[in-house]
Amino acid sequence: MKRVLFTPGPTQLPTEVLEAMARPIIHHRTDEYRTLFLETTRLLQEHLGTTQPVLTLSCSGSGAMEAAVSNLLSAGDEAIVVEGGKFGNRWHSICEAYGVASHKVSVEWGRVATVEEVESALSAHPKAKVLYLTHSETSTGALFPVHDIARAAKARGVATVIDAVTSYGVYDLRFDQSDLDGVVWGSQKGLMIPPGLGFVCFGPSAWALAEKARLPRFYFNLAKARAALEKGDTPFTPAITLVLATHAAATLMAKEGRTQVFARHQRNADATRRAATALGLRLFSEVPSNAVTAVTVPAGVDGGAVPKTMEQRYGVKIAGGQDHLKGKLFRLGHIGHYDEGDILRLVGAFESALLDHGYRLEPGIAVKAAQESFRRAGAGAPVRVA
Repeated sequence: MKRVLFTPGPTQLPTEVLEAMARPIIHHRTDEYRTLFLETTRLLQEHLGTTQPVLTLSCSGSGAMEAAVSNLLSAGDEAIVVEGGKFGNRWHSICEAYGVASHKVSVEWGRVATVEEVESALSAHPKAKVLYLTHSETSTGALFPVHDIARAAKARGVATVIDAVTSYGVYDLRFDQSDLDGVVWGSQKGLMIPPGLGFVCFGPSAWALAEKARLPRFYFNLAKARAALEKGDTPFTPAITLVLATHAAATLMAKEGRTQVFARHQRNADATRRAATALGLRLFSEVPSNAVTAVTVPAGVDGGAVPKTMEQRYGVKIAGGQDHLKGKLFRLGHIGHYDEGDILRLVGAFESALLDHGYRLEPGIAVKAAQESFRRAGAGAPVRVA
């Protein structure tokens, strides 16, 4: 059976990416590789909306998060962490591992922190140097107001670094025009390639902090990575095949166009959410992300059985809830290489599996709602994603 991933990551891989990874490997200390690596970096910069260097690390997004802590702070420093889900809490865990006192702004999972709540923490902890938060919280499907929060932090002289692991490629972060000081992300989400690469981009204020930071680092020394990048290189052996895949994916995104990529994610998310609500289901997050739709499992339905049926009977793989939300959420991913036909397959399989497990609904109602959503968006013709 053909199976398609609709998880929040890894996401479905475009044919061009698969072909790029199937080519014979090249050596990384060559002009051939350096030219391709620099071109890949330029494409990543353009999509982020920045002229600042984008550093490519052979690690997951969590490695990029760790690098953003170890390169900006010293032992005994203080930071503020906004936590409203599993990945917001990861910032706290990384800070604690490095001896950095991290003061949490915690909100109930599914909620998003307000600017006022963050400003209260900034006032209570005036020694904090960096504020860390997650933009699109994968565990809850919530979208945090990072630009407003960054503006408030900047007014107090505090740098803001965001986890954009499931928002890079989905939202226009316009880095150089924003009050953000750092962005980190990974490869297996909006970039549409396998896991294994992490990316870091710092602005001038963050680099100024990095010059004074004294936390231990070796492999994740971003100053060395920046110096190597100027020569089209990396300090250590890169994940060559994944860099080739990144070049293929970033080229696809550039051909489609930045604004078109963001608009497509908006249409796909709207259609998925309208399908879910047409089924009488409740969206879990108060401000839903265009990367993943989190839906509360209705009473009387087995939250673990529905995803299994979707995969085994209909060839569609979604994700469930994490940690204390296990069995309580369905997470339908629509981040990356998906068009209208893909979303119709997703919501069709979702409603069919719900029917299979005794949930009462009008057959076809989810697909009809998604179709109507696409029509209202004025996307009558098939959307090309390649």
